[in-house]
Amino acid sequence: MVVTDTPSRPVPPLRRGLVAALAGAVVAGLLGWLLAPAPSTPGPETTGDPALAEWLRAQAGPGRHGLVAAVVRDGQVTAAGIGDDGHGEPVGATTPFEIGSITKTFTGALLVELERRGVVRADDRVRDVVPDRAWRPGGVGDVTLAELASHRSGLPRLATGPAAGLSLWARNIAGFSPYDSSVEELFTAADRAELTGRGEYLYSNLGSALLGQALAARAGTPYPQLVSDLVTAPLGMTGTAVLDAPPPGAARSHDLAGRPRAVWTSEGDAPAGIGVWSTAEDLVRYVGALDDPASAVAEAARPRFDSDLGQVGYGWETLTAEGRTFLWKNGGVAGTWATILTEPARGQAVVVFGNSTLPVDDLAVRLLDVPSPFTGGDEEADADVAAALLPLGVGAVFPLLGGLSTLVAARGGWRGRRPVNRLEFLGSAGTGLFFLAATYSLGGVAWVLVAPWLAGCVAFGAGVGLAAVRWAGWDGERSAARWANAAFGVVLGVGLTGAVTVAALLA
Repeated sequence: MVVTDTPSRPVPPLRRGLVAALAGAVVAGLLGWLLAPAPSTPGPETTGDPALAEWLRAQAGPGRHGLVAAVVRDGQVTAAGIGDDGHGEPVGATTPFEIGSITKTFTGALLVELERRGVVRADDRVRDVVPDRAWRPGGVGDVTLAELASHRSGLPRLATGPAAGLSLWARNIAGFSPYDSSVEELFTAADRAELTGRGEYLYSNLGSALLGQALAARAGTPYPQLVSDLVTAPLGMTGTAVLDAPPPGAARSHDLAGRPRAVWTSEGDAPAGIGVWSTAEDLVRYVGALDDPASAVAEAARPRFDSDLGQVGYGWETLTAEGRTFLWKNGGVAGTWATILTEPARGQAVVVFGNSTLPVDDLAVRLLDVPSPFTGGDEEADADVAAALLPLGVGAVFPLLGGLSTLVAARGGWRGRRPVNRLEFLGSAGTGLFFLAATYSLGGVAWVLVAPWLAGCVAFGAGVGLAAVRWAGWDGERSAARWANAAFGVVLGVGLTGAVTVAALLA
Protein backbone atom coordinates (compact mmCIF):
# COMPACT_ATOMS: atom_id res chain seq x y z
CA MET A 1 0.00 0.00 0.00
CA VAL A 2 1.36 3.36 -0.97
CA VAL A 3 0.79 6.21 1.46
CA THR A 4 1.00 9.72 0.13
CA ASP A 5 0.96 12.99 2.09
CA THR A 6 -2.07 15.14 1.63
CA PRO A 7 -0.92 18.62 0.66
CA SER A 8 -1.91 21.30 3.16
CA ARG A 9 -4.56 23.63 1.91
CA PRO A 10 -3.43 27.29 1.79
CA VAL A 11 -5.24 29.66 4.06
CA PRO A 12 -7.52 31.88 1.98
CA PRO A 13 -6.28 35.49 1.75
CA LEU A 14 -9.52 36.80 3.19
CA ARG A 15 -9.21 34.58 6.26
CA ARG A 16 -5.55 35.49 6.74
CA GLY A 17 -6.49 39.15 6.58
CA LEU A 18 -9.25 38.74 9.14
CA VAL A 19 -6.99 36.82 11.51
CA ALA A 20 -4.22 39.41 11.22
CA ALA A 21 -6.65 42.30 11.68
CA LEU A 22 -8.17 40.59 14.72
CA ALA A 23 -4.75 39.93 16.24
CA GLY A 24 -3.68 43.53 15.72
CA ALA A 25 -6.97 44.78 17.16
CA VAL A 26 -6.59 42.62 20.29
CA VAL A 27 -2.99 43.71 20.94
CA ALA A 28 -3.75 47.40 20.35
CA GLY A 29 -6.94 47.15 22.36
CA LEU A 30 -5.15 45.68 25.38
CA LEU A 31 -2.47 48.36 25.18
CA GLY A 32 -5.18 50.99 24.80
CA TRP A 33 -6.95 49.69 27.89
CA LEU A 34 -3.78 50.12 29.93
CA LEU A 35 -3.51 53.73 28.72
CA ALA A 36 -7.23 54.52 28.72
CA PRO A 37 -8.36 58.02 29.85
CA ALA A 38 -10.24 56.72 32.88
CA PRO A 39 -10.31 59.17 35.83
CA SER A 40 -8.18 58.29 38.83
CA THR A 41 -9.31 58.37 42.45
CA PRO A 42 -7.21 58.76 45.61
CA GLY A 43 -5.79 55.59 47.09
CA PRO A 44 -6.73 54.26 50.55
CA GLU A 45 -3.86 56.03 52.35
CA THR A 46 -4.88 58.47 55.10
CA THR A 47 -2.87 60.78 57.35
CA GLY A 48 -3.72 63.40 59.96
CA ASP A 49 -7.13 64.28 61.34
CA PRO A 50 -9.62 61.43 60.59
CA ALA A 51 -12.66 63.69 60.22
CA LEU A 52 -10.93 66.04 57.80
CA ALA A 53 -9.53 63.08 55.86
CA GLU A 54 -13.02 61.59 55.59
CA TRP A 55 -14.35 64.93 54.33
CA LEU A 56 -11.60 65.13 51.69
CA ARG A 57 -12.36 61.62 50.48
CA ALA A 58 -16.08 62.36 50.23
CA GLN A 59 -15.46 65.58 48.31
CA ALA A 60 -12.54 64.44 46.11
CA GLY A 61 -14.48 63.19 43.10
CA PRO A 62 -12.90 61.69 39.96
CA GLY A 63 -9.57 62.92 38.63
CA ARG A 64 -7.79 63.23 41.97
CA HIS A 65 -4.65 61.40 43.07
CA GLY A 66 -3.62 62.75 46.46
CA LEU A 67 -5.00 65.63 48.51
CA VAL A 68 -3.69 67.49 51.55
CA ALA A 69 -5.55 70.22 53.43
CA ALA A 70 -4.74 72.34 56.47
CA VAL A 71 -7.50 74.44 58.04
CA VAL A 72 -6.74 77.28 60.46
CA ARG A 73 -9.50 78.56 62.74
CA ASP A 74 -8.88 80.79 65.76
CA GLY A 75 -5.23 79.81 65.83
CA GLN A 76 -5.94 76.07 65.77
CA VAL A 77 -4.62 74.00 62.86
CA THR A 78 -6.24 70.82 61.55
CA ALA A 79 -4.50 68.93 58.77
CA ALA A 80 -5.08 65.70 56.86
CA GLY A 81 -4.14 63.92 53.66
CA ILE A 82 -5.57 61.18 51.46
CA GLY A 83 -3.98 59.21 48.63
CA ASP A 84 -0.29 58.86 47.86
CA ASP A 85 2.60 60.92 46.54
CA GLY A 86 3.04 58.93 43.34
CA HIS A 87 5.78 56.81 44.90
CA GLY A 88 3.52 54.77 47.16
CA GLU A 89 3.89 56.92 50.28
CA PRO A 90 0.89 58.65 51.94
CA VAL A 91 0.69 62.43 51.48
CA GLY A 92 0.46 64.62 54.55
CA ALA A 93 1.17 68.01 56.05
CA THR A 94 4.94 67.62 55.60
CA THR A 95 4.85 66.32 52.01
CA PRO A 96 6.51 68.78 49.58
CA PHE A 97 4.30 69.84 46.66
CA GLU A 98 5.06 72.21 43.81
CA ILE A 99 3.33 75.49 44.63
CA GLY A 100 3.41 77.21 41.25
CA SER A 101 2.23 80.81 41.24
CA ILE A 102 1.98 81.06 45.02
CA THR A 103 5.67 81.82 44.57
CA LYS A 104 4.64 85.20 43.15
CA THR A 105 3.68 86.25 46.67
CA PHE A 106 7.22 85.37 47.80
CA THR A 107 8.51 87.64 45.05
CA GLY A 108 6.16 90.38 46.21
CA ALA A 109 7.45 90.03 49.77
CA LEU A 110 11.01 90.32 48.43
CA LEU A 111 10.14 93.65 46.81
CA VAL A 112 8.74 94.96 50.10
CA GLU A 113 11.71 93.75 52.14
CA LEU A 114 14.36 95.04 49.73
CA GLU A 115 12.60 98.42 49.60
CA ARG A 116 12.66 98.57 53.41
CA ARG A 117 16.39 97.86 53.30
CA GLY A 118 16.98 100.62 50.78
CA VAL A 119 18.14 98.25 48.03
CA VAL A 120 15.35 99.23 45.60
CA ARG A 121 12.23 101.37 45.44
CA ALA A 122 8.89 100.17 44.13
CA ASP A 123 8.87 102.94 41.50
CA ASP A 124 12.36 102.06 40.22
CA ARG A 125 12.43 101.18 36.53
CA VAL A 126 13.78 97.85 35.35
CA ARG A 127 16.61 99.57 33.46
CA ASP A 128 17.69 101.29 36.70
CA VAL A 129 17.60 98.07 38.71
CA VAL A 130 19.54 96.10 36.08
CA PRO A 131 21.69 98.82 34.49
CA ASP A 132 24.28 96.54 32.91
CA ARG A 133 21.85 95.56 30.12
CA ALA A 134 21.03 97.70 27.12
CA TRP A 135 17.23 97.68 27.49
CA ARG A 136 15.22 98.51 24.39
CA PRO A 137 13.81 102.08 24.34
CA GLY A 138 10.08 102.11 25.00
CA GLY A 139 10.11 98.51 26.19
CA VAL A 140 10.03 96.76 29.52
CA GLY A 141 13.09 98.66 30.68
CA ASP A 142 10.79 101.60 31.44
CA VAL A 143 8.38 99.51 33.53
CA THR A 144 8.52 99.89 37.32
CA LEU A 145 8.94 97.13 39.87
CA ALA A 146 5.51 97.90 41.34
CA GLU A 147 3.93 97.46 37.91
CA LEU A 148 5.59 94.06 37.54
CA ALA A 149 4.51 92.97 41.03
CA SER A 150 0.87 93.92 40.40
CA HIS A 151 0.57 92.60 36.82
CA ARG A 152 0.23 96.08 35.29
CA SER A 153 3.42 96.08 33.22
CA GLY A 154 1.74 95.41 29.88
CA LEU A 155 3.85 92.29 29.38
CA PRO A 156 2.05 89.24 27.94
CA ARG A 157 1.41 86.18 30.04
CA LEU A 158 4.28 84.30 28.39
CA ALA A 159 7.12 85.11 26.01
CA THR A 160 5.75 85.80 22.52
CA GLY A 161 7.00 85.44 18.96
CA PRO A 162 6.90 82.59 16.38
CA ALA A 163 9.83 80.68 17.90
CA ALA A 164 8.49 80.97 21.45
CA GLY A 165 4.98 80.01 20.34
CA LEU A 166 6.19 76.97 18.39
CA SER A 167 8.37 75.84 21.29
CA LEU A 168 5.48 76.21 23.75
CA TRP A 169 3.11 74.25 21.47
CA ALA A 170 5.62 71.44 20.95
CA ARG A 171 6.45 71.16 24.64
CA ASN A 172 2.80 71.14 25.67
CA ILE A 173 1.71 68.51 23.18
CA ALA A 174 4.65 66.25 24.04
CA GLY A 175 4.14 66.66 27.78
CA PHE A 176 7.36 68.50 28.60
CA SER A 177 7.63 71.61 30.76
CA PRO A 178 6.76 74.77 28.79
CA TYR A 179 9.35 76.68 30.84
CA ASP A 180 13.09 76.31 30.27
CA SER A 181 15.03 79.57 30.29
CA SER A 182 18.17 80.89 31.89
CA VAL A 183 18.14 84.25 33.63
CA GLU A 184 19.74 85.87 30.59
CA GLU A 185 17.18 84.27 28.25
CA LEU A 186 14.41 85.52 30.53
CA PHE A 187 15.73 89.09 30.37
CA THR A 188 16.01 88.86 26.58
CA ALA A 189 12.47 87.51 26.17
CA ALA A 190 11.03 90.25 28.37
CA ASP A 191 12.97 92.96 26.53
CA ARG A 192 11.72 91.73 23.15
CA ALA A 193 8.07 91.55 24.24
CA GLU A 194 5.67 94.27 23.16
CA LEU A 195 3.79 96.01 25.95
CA THR A 196 0.01 96.15 25.69
CA GLY A 197 -2.20 98.18 28.03
CA ARG A 198 0.51 99.20 30.45
CA GLY A 199 -1.07 100.32 33.74
CA GLU A 200 -4.00 97.92 33.32
CA TYR A 201 -4.25 94.51 34.95
CA LEU A 202 -2.95 91.71 32.72
CA TYR A 203 -1.69 88.59 34.51
CA SER A 204 1.89 87.91 33.43
CA ASN A 205 4.17 85.04 34.36
CA LEU A 206 6.84 86.74 32.27
CA GLY A 207 6.51 89.92 34.33
CA SER A 208 6.70 88.08 37.66
CA ALA A 209 9.80 86.18 36.57
CA LEU A 210 11.42 89.42 35.43
CA LEU A 211 10.65 91.07 38.77
CA GLY A 212 12.22 88.30 40.80
CA GLN A 213 15.34 88.07 38.67
CA ALA A 214 15.75 91.87 38.61
CA LEU A 215 15.56 91.96 42.41
CA ALA A 216 18.08 89.13 42.62
CA ALA A 217 20.42 90.94 40.24
CA ARG A 218 20.26 94.16 42.27
CA ALA A 219 20.75 92.30 45.56
CA GLY A 220 23.66 90.33 44.11
CA THR A 221 22.11 87.09 45.35
CA PRO A 222 20.57 84.28 43.26
CA TYR A 223 16.79 84.19 43.50
CA PRO A 224 16.58 80.84 45.37
CA GLN A 225 18.95 82.07 48.06
CA LEU A 226 17.25 85.45 48.26
CA VAL A 227 13.87 83.79 48.93
CA SER A 228 15.42 81.64 51.62
CA ASP A 229 17.28 84.51 53.30
CA LEU A 230 14.47 87.06 53.33
CA VAL A 231 11.19 85.11 53.24
CA THR A 232 11.17 81.43 54.16
CA ALA A 233 14.04 81.04 56.67
CA PRO A 234 12.87 83.89 58.95
CA LEU A 235 9.45 82.20 59.14
CA GLY A 236 10.89 78.76 59.86
CA MET A 237 9.69 77.35 56.53
CA THR A 238 12.28 74.58 56.38
CA GLY A 239 10.33 72.52 53.83
CA THR A 240 10.16 75.30 51.24
CA ALA A 241 12.81 75.81 48.56
CA VAL A 242 13.48 76.85 44.97
CA LEU A 243 15.23 73.85 43.40
CA ASP A 244 16.29 72.35 40.09
CA ALA A 245 14.92 68.90 41.03
CA PRO A 246 12.22 67.59 43.38
CA PRO A 247 13.25 67.34 47.05
CA PRO A 248 13.15 63.95 48.84
CA GLY A 249 9.61 62.77 49.46
CA ALA A 250 8.03 65.26 47.04
CA ALA A 251 4.60 64.51 45.62
CA ARG A 252 4.68 63.54 41.97
CA SER A 253 2.45 65.37 39.47
CA HIS A 254 -0.28 63.42 37.64
CA ASP A 255 -2.89 63.99 34.99
CA LEU A 256 -6.57 63.24 35.60
CA ALA A 257 -6.02 59.58 34.73
CA GLY A 258 -3.27 59.19 37.33
CA ARG A 259 -0.45 59.17 34.78
CA PRO A 260 2.77 60.91 35.97
CA ARG A 261 3.58 64.31 34.51
CA ALA A 262 6.94 65.95 33.93
CA VAL A 263 8.45 68.15 36.63
CA TRP A 264 8.66 71.83 35.73
CA THR A 265 11.98 73.50 36.53
CA SER A 266 13.52 76.63 35.03
CA GLU A 267 16.18 78.88 36.50
CA GLY A 268 14.93 82.01 34.78
CA ASP A 269 11.22 81.42 35.41
CA ALA A 270 11.54 80.41 39.09
CA PRO A 271 10.13 83.71 40.47
CA ALA A 272 6.91 83.08 38.56
CA GLY A 273 6.51 79.71 40.30
CA ILE A 274 8.60 77.16 38.42
CA GLY A 275 10.61 74.67 40.46
CA VAL A 276 9.37 75.76 43.89
CA TRP A 277 8.23 73.29 46.55
CA SER A 278 6.55 73.75 49.92
CA THR A 279 4.43 71.87 52.42
CA ALA A 280 1.05 72.48 54.04
CA GLU A 281 2.84 72.87 57.37
CA ASP A 282 5.09 75.60 55.93
CA LEU A 283 2.30 77.47 54.17
CA VAL A 284 0.35 77.58 57.43
CA ARG A 285 3.37 79.38 58.92
CA TYR A 286 3.40 81.66 55.89
CA VAL A 287 -0.30 82.47 56.28
CA GLY A 288 0.40 83.31 59.92
CA ALA A 289 2.69 86.13 58.78
CA LEU A 290 -0.37 87.83 57.28
CA ASP A 291 -1.56 88.53 60.83
CA ASP A 292 1.52 90.64 61.52
CA PRO A 293 1.00 94.08 59.93
CA ALA A 294 4.74 94.74 60.19
CA SER A 295 5.71 91.69 58.11
CA ALA A 296 6.76 91.98 54.49
CA VAL A 297 4.25 89.22 53.67
CA ALA A 298 1.32 91.26 55.04
CA GLU A 299 2.50 94.43 53.29
CA ALA A 300 2.81 92.57 49.98
CA ALA A 301 -0.76 91.31 50.39
CA ARG A 302 -2.17 94.83 50.87
CA PRO A 303 -4.59 95.58 48.00
CA ARG A 304 -3.36 98.35 45.71
CA PHE A 305 -5.01 98.19 42.29
CA ASP A 306 -8.09 96.78 40.59
CA SER A 307 -7.82 93.30 39.04
CA ASP A 308 -10.08 90.97 37.10
CA LEU A 309 -11.32 89.30 40.29
CA GLY A 310 -11.08 92.15 42.81
CA GLN A 311 -7.94 93.98 43.86
CA VAL A 312 -4.32 92.98 43.53
CA GLY A 313 -1.35 93.62 45.79
CA TYR A 314 2.13 92.31 45.16
CA GLY A 315 1.15 88.81 44.06
CA TRP A 316 -1.90 88.44 46.33
CA GLU A 317 -5.54 88.93 45.27
CA THR A 318 -8.16 90.49 47.56
CA LEU A 319 -11.63 89.14 46.71
CA THR A 320 -15.11 89.82 48.03
CA ALA A 321 -18.29 87.77 48.15
CA GLU A 322 -21.54 88.67 49.90
CA GLY A 323 -19.87 91.43 51.86
CA ARG A 324 -17.00 89.24 53.08
CA THR A 325 -13.34 89.83 52.17
CA PHE A 326 -10.77 87.17 51.34
CA LEU A 327 -7.07 86.99 50.52
CA TRP A 328 -6.19 84.38 47.91
CA LYS A 329 -3.46 82.99 45.74
CA ASN A 330 -3.23 79.70 43.92
CA GLY A 331 -0.71 77.96 41.70
CA GLY A 332 -0.74 75.16 39.19
CA VAL A 333 2.06 73.35 37.35
CA ALA A 334 2.02 70.22 35.19
CA GLY A 335 -0.14 67.97 37.38
CA THR A 336 -0.13 69.71 40.76
CA TRP A 337 -2.35 72.45 42.21
CA ALA A 338 -2.08 74.46 45.41
CA THR A 339 -4.20 77.23 46.90
CA ILE A 340 -4.27 79.56 49.90
CA LEU A 341 -7.60 81.14 50.86
CA THR A 342 -7.91 83.26 54.01
CA GLU A 343 -10.64 85.34 55.64
CA PRO A 344 -8.72 87.67 57.97
CA ALA A 345 -11.81 89.20 59.61
CA ARG A 346 -12.92 85.80 60.93
CA GLY A 347 -9.46 84.42 61.68
CA GLN A 348 -9.72 81.48 59.33
CA ALA A 349 -7.62 80.18 56.46
CA VAL A 350 -7.12 77.05 54.42
CA VAL A 351 -4.24 75.55 52.44
CA VAL A 352 -5.00 72.80 49.92
CA PHE A 353 -2.67 70.71 47.74
CA GLY A 354 -3.56 68.17 45.06
CA ASN A 355 -1.12 66.24 42.87
CA SER A 356 -3.31 66.01 39.79
CA THR A 357 -4.29 68.52 37.10
CA LEU A 358 -7.64 69.14 38.80
CA PRO A 359 -7.67 72.55 40.59
CA VAL A 360 -8.37 72.70 44.32
CA ASP A 361 -9.89 76.18 44.78
CA ASP A 362 -13.40 74.76 45.04
CA LEU A 363 -12.29 72.48 47.87
CA ALA A 364 -10.82 75.48 49.71
CA VAL A 365 -14.12 77.35 49.47
CA ARG A 366 -16.10 74.37 50.75
CA LEU A 367 -13.64 73.70 53.57
CA LEU A 368 -14.06 77.24 54.89
CA ASP A 369 -17.81 77.05 54.22
CA VAL A 370 -17.85 80.52 52.67
CA PRO A 371 -19.53 82.05 49.61
CA SER A 372 -17.37 81.54 46.56
CA PRO A 373 -15.40 84.64 45.54
CA PHE A 374 -14.48 83.03 42.21
CA THR A 375 -17.30 84.40 40.11
CA GLY A 376 -15.99 85.90 36.89
CA GLY A 377 -18.02 87.66 34.22
CA ASP A 378 -19.67 86.10 31.19
CA GLU A 379 -16.51 86.31 29.09
CA GLU A 380 -14.48 84.48 31.72
CA ALA A 381 -17.20 81.87 32.10
CA ASP A 382 -17.28 81.34 28.32
CA ALA A 383 -13.49 80.96 28.29
CA ASP A 384 -13.68 78.39 31.09
CA VAL A 385 -16.30 76.40 29.19
CA ALA A 386 -14.23 76.49 26.00
CA ALA A 387 -11.12 75.40 27.88
CA ALA A 388 -13.03 72.47 29.39
CA LEU A 389 -14.67 71.38 26.12
CA LEU A 390 -11.51 71.39 23.99
CA PRO A 391 -9.85 68.36 25.68
CA LEU A 392 -13.18 66.52 25.57
CA GLY A 393 -13.44 67.21 21.85
CA VAL A 394 -9.90 66.00 21.29
CA GLY A 395 -10.56 62.88 23.35
CA ALA A 396 -13.75 62.06 21.46
CA VAL A 397 -12.64 62.79 17.88
CA PHE A 398 -8.88 62.32 17.56
CA PRO A 399 -8.68 58.60 18.42
CA LEU A 400 -11.42 57.77 15.94
CA LEU A 401 -9.69 59.80 13.24
CA GLY A 402 -6.40 58.08 13.94
CA GLY A 403 -7.76 54.55 14.09
CA LEU A 404 -10.25 54.68 11.24
CA SER A 405 -7.90 56.49 8.84
CA THR A 406 -5.32 53.73 9.35
CA LEU A 407 -7.84 50.90 8.96
CA VAL A 408 -9.49 52.42 5.90
CA ALA A 409 -6.08 53.00 4.28
CA ALA A 410 -5.15 49.32 4.88
CA ARG A 411 -8.45 48.11 3.39
CA GLY A 412 -8.13 50.23 0.28
CA GLY A 413 -10.95 52.63 1.06
CA TRP A 414 -14.21 52.19 2.95
CA ARG A 415 -15.37 49.48 0.50
CA GLY A 416 -11.95 47.93 0.05
CA ARG A 417 -11.88 48.39 -3.73
CA ARG A 418 -8.98 50.81 -4.18
CA PRO A 419 -5.42 49.56 -4.77
CA VAL A 420 -3.20 50.28 -1.79
CA ASN A 421 0.21 51.87 -2.16
CA ARG A 422 2.78 51.04 0.52
CA LEU A 423 4.05 54.57 0.96
CA GLU A 424 0.54 55.98 1.07
CA PHE A 425 -0.33 53.55 3.85
CA LEU A 426 2.79 54.50 5.81
CA GLY A 427 1.75 58.13 5.63
CA SER A 428 -1.76 57.31 6.82
CA ALA A 429 -0.54 55.06 9.62
CA GLY A 430 1.95 57.71 10.79
CA THR A 431 -0.77 60.33 10.87
CA GLY A 432 -3.07 57.92 12.70
CA LEU A 433 -0.38 57.32 15.30
CA PHE A 434 -0.01 61.08 15.70
CA PHE A 435 -3.72 61.44 16.46
CA LEU A 436 -3.56 58.69 19.08
CA ALA A 437 -0.44 60.16 20.72
CA ALA A 438 -2.01 63.62 20.70
CA THR A 439 -5.12 62.19 22.36
CA TYR A 440 -3.00 60.60 25.08
CA SER A 441 -1.17 63.89 25.68
CA LEU A 442 -3.90 66.50 25.21
CA GLY A 443 -7.23 64.69 25.33
CA GLY A 444 -9.68 64.90 28.18
CA VAL A 445 -10.04 62.29 30.90
CA ALA A 446 -13.55 60.95 31.52
CA TRP A 447 -15.27 57.60 31.48
CA VAL A 448 -17.27 58.67 28.44
CA LEU A 449 -14.01 59.05 26.49
CA VAL A 450 -12.83 55.50 27.16
CA ALA A 451 -15.06 54.09 24.39
CA PRO A 452 -13.77 56.31 21.53
CA TRP A 453 -10.20 55.81 22.75
CA LEU A 454 -10.51 52.02 22.73
CA ALA A 455 -12.32 52.08 19.39
CA GLY A 456 -9.53 54.14 17.88
CA CYS A 457 -6.83 51.84 19.27
CA VAL A 458 -8.64 48.72 18.04
CA ALA A 459 -9.14 50.18 14.56
CA PHE A 460 -5.49 51.27 14.38
CA GLY A 461 -4.29 47.81 15.45
CA ALA A 462 -6.59 46.13 12.94
CA GLY A 463 -5.21 48.33 10.17
CA VAL A 464 -1.60 47.54 11.07
CA GLY A 465 -2.38 43.82 11.33
CA LEU A 466 -4.05 43.85 7.94
CA ALA A 467 -1.07 45.67 6.45
CA ALA A 468 1.32 43.04 7.81
CA VAL A 469 -0.22 40.25 5.71
CA ARG A 470 -1.10 42.29 2.62
CA TRP A 471 2.11 44.31 2.36
CA ALA A 472 3.77 42.08 -0.25
CA GLY A 473 0.83 42.41 -2.62
CA TRP A 474 0.49 46.17 -2.41
CA ASP A 475 1.67 48.67 -4.99
CA GLY A 476 5.32 49.55 -4.46
CA GLU A 477 5.49 52.64 -6.70
CA ARG A 478 7.68 55.31 -5.07
CA SER A 479 7.09 58.76 -6.47
CA ALA A 480 8.60 61.82 -4.81
CA ALA A 481 5.16 62.97 -3.66
CA ARG A 482 4.46 59.60 -2.02
CA TRP A 483 7.86 59.58 -0.32
CA ALA A 484 7.20 63.05 1.04
CA ASN A 485 3.74 62.09 2.29
CA ALA A 486 5.04 58.94 3.95
CA ALA A 487 7.97 60.74 5.56
CA PHE A 488 5.72 63.50 6.89
CA GLY A 489 3.25 61.08 8.44
CA VAL A 490 5.88 58.78 9.94
CA VAL A 491 7.96 61.62 11.37
CA LEU A 492 4.81 63.23 12.79
CA GLY A 493 3.50 60.05 14.41
CA VAL A 494 6.72 58.42 15.54
CA GLY A 495 8.17 61.76 16.62
CA LEU A 496 5.26 62.69 18.87
CA THR A 497 4.91 59.15 20.23
CA GLY A 498 8.61 59.10 21.05
CA ALA A 499 8.45 62.51 22.71
CA VAL A 500 5.40 61.54 24.78
CA THR A 501 7.10 58.31 25.80
CA VAL A 502 10.30 60.06 26.84
CA ALA A 503 8.32 62.67 28.80
CA ALA A 504 6.42 59.89 30.59
CA LEU A 505 9.62 58.02 31.42
CA LEU A 506 11.27 61.17 32.75
CA ALA A 507 8.24 62.22 34.81
